[in-house]
Parts: sequence; C-alpha cells; structure tokens
Amino acid sequence: MDTPSLPFTTRVLESRAEPGQAPDFTALLPAAHRTKRDHIIVPNLESCFLQKEFLVKRLNDVQDWLWICDHQAVISRDITITENPELHLVWSKNRIFLKPIPPYLLDPDFWAAHIVHDRQLADCARGFLFSYTALIMYESDFRMAAQAGLLPAGVTWEAWKCLAGEILENHCYATVNPRYWYGELRLSRLNKVYRVRKGFVLRGYSKVAAHTVYVDLIADNFAALTAILGYVVIVLTAMQVGLGVERLQEDEAFQSASYGFTVFSIVAPLVAGVGILLAVLAMFVSNWIVTKDYEGKRFREMGVEPFWRNRPGREEVPPASAKSSRVNSNEREV
Repeated sequence: MDTPSLPFTTRVLESRAEPGQAPDFTALLPAAHRTKRDHIIVPNLESCFLQKEFLVKRLNDVQDWLWICDHQAVISRDITITENPELHLVWSKNRIFLKPIPPYLLDPDFWAAHIVHDRQLADCARGFLFSYTALIMYESDFRMAAQAGLLPAGVTWEAWKCLAGEILENHCYATVNPRYWYGELRLSRLNKVYRVRKGFVLRGYSKVAAHTVYVDLIADNFAALTAILGYVVIVLTAMQVGLGVERLQEDEAFQSASYGFTVFSIVAPLVAGVGILLAVLAMFVSNWIVTKDYEGKRFREMGVEPFWRNRPGREEVPPASAKSSRVNSNEREV
C-alpha cells in the first residue's frame, strides 16, 4: 500500500530550525508524557507517544454502534479541555470535551518524518484535523477556539483559512479513521454501548461525568425514586376515592386492582431502596478491587515496597535497590 501523502503543506507556525539544519521538533512537544503504565517521562517520538496522542482504539472497538451515539445538533455547551483523544468531541449534559491541536501537528515536516509512515496513526491524525475544520468554520469560531486554548499560539485567522482549505481539498473519508465519520458522540449512550457490547456493566466507557462521591449518587437515585412515589401516592388517593363510590365498591376487578396496587406500593419502594443500596455497594466493591489491583501493579512498576506494610520486626526502611529505583524514577519524571 502506498504511503499516504501529506494532508497539507501550508506552514501556519514559524519554523524554529536554522536554514540548512534538520528540523528539531523537541520544542513542539509537551513538557512531559504519561505512558500506558503511568510513568511520567519526557516525550520521545521513538516511543508510543504519538499513538497515545491520537489513536482511538476504544471507539473503534464499538465502531458499528457509534451511529447510536452520533449527535449533530448545535447546542450551547461549555468547552472542557482534555488531552485524551478518546474523549475528543464527546459531550455530556452541558459540556463538550475537546482535545487542543498540538503545535507539532501543524508542521508538515513533522508529518513527513513521524506520521505518514504509520497508516493507522495518519488516519487518526487526519481525522482529528478534519474535525477542527468542522469546529472552526467562521472567524467567530476561530476567536472562541483561540480563547479556549484549542489552537497553538501564533496561528492567525488567515493562516487557518489556508490550512483548512488545503485539508478539505485533500480530504477523503477513506483516509481518516472511521471514528471521524461521526461528529459529536453522546457520553451517556457510549456508556450504554460499552455496558451492553463490552460487558463493562459498572464502569461503562468513561466515568469522567460520573458522580464524584457516593453520597451524590445515592441522593440522585433516591430523588428519582421519590418522584415515582409521588405518582404512586396520587394513584392510591384516586383508588381510595374510588372505593368510596358505590358503583366501584361492587366492581371485583377494581377491588382486585386496588388490592394489588396497594401491596405493590408497600413492597416496591422497599425493594427499590434496597436495590439502590446494593448497586452502590457493588460499585464500591468493584472500585475498591480495581484500585487495590492498580496499586499493586503500580508499586511493582515503580520498583518500591510499601514499608508501612512490612511485618512486625522487619525494618521499615525500603531496600536500597528500591530507593535507587525510586530516585531514578523521580529523576525521569522531573
């Protein structure tokens, strides 16, 4: 398969390389990068840095269900900055998550050196840039994007128009990741898809919009239960009035329905309340297990032993090898 061509050649940012010298992209990279194993390191273009910046594997895993989550309506929402490409153009309630354009992605030399040779990465990067041609169509959009920090400093409206025009002229849906065949994705539906399709019943796709404390979760669920009980009270009141009517007193069907609904109104709230508490308990246990499992893996990755867990009589100071590993890790993080 032929190597894809560059999506643009327009330079919207000034080149920092001296004439005749090979371009140095270090200045365009972020100060630090979190690896898949949660190590904080200096960004390295030879590592999986770019894959983590642009690949959307979790969305591609449910690609055939994304049509359910697609949403194109223009609604006022607050912009929330995210560096996670899996959350780019995902919205929840009154906010939408957007990943800013990194400076290196607007450098054609960077594309030629590090992106176009990886077809999967190039498709995701092309789709990401294409999404911004839809987000920034007018100068008013540009001003809002610049104010929100979505564009690198130094990009002008005139330069963006030239860049967007070239991207659109070279655009082909076959050369972008299928995730970008869709626009905004609704987070609540993504969570439902992941629960049904992938079996992530408790966690869903992302908990970025979930309750931060269990008290709020319980309060919201019991508030919904209270609203339902309000309707039940109205029905019971109507049935009580009906039982005082002579015509309905002799109606066996109405008598049976009143009896059944009365028992239901007594039992159902108790069952629902216990169900809510059990669901919250299951979430707590699940989160606890996942957190403890992550803690153990993280300590092994760091090469340290939690000294506060040592058995009585053992020295409470971490071994020298662990100290050295931790120091080296900290040096890398800095």
